[in-house]
Amino acid sequence: MIRLDPLTAPPLPASPTPQPTIPAWALTDGRAMHDADAAFQAGAALSTLDSLARGQPAWAGAWRQRLALNCAAASMRLAGRCR
Repeated sequence: MIRLDPLTAPPLPASPTPQPTIPAWALTDGRAMHDADAAFQAGAALSTLDSLARGQPAWAGAWRQRLALNCAAASMRLAGRCR
């Protein structure tokens, strides 16, 4: 892994797009949800994550590498190659 020296590294650019937030209607109010409500809210959360990832924030590359590493570890566990 490459680590940058904070004293010599160029400053990170400011994010040009505002970060998406979860709309109030997608938040739970503590009551029990039906399966359809849970599926709808899961879709809304995935849509928010998708728009966040497509915004290309400065940390997106590190996030994608972490997700890829987690997927590779899960694949090895499923294949029975745990260490």
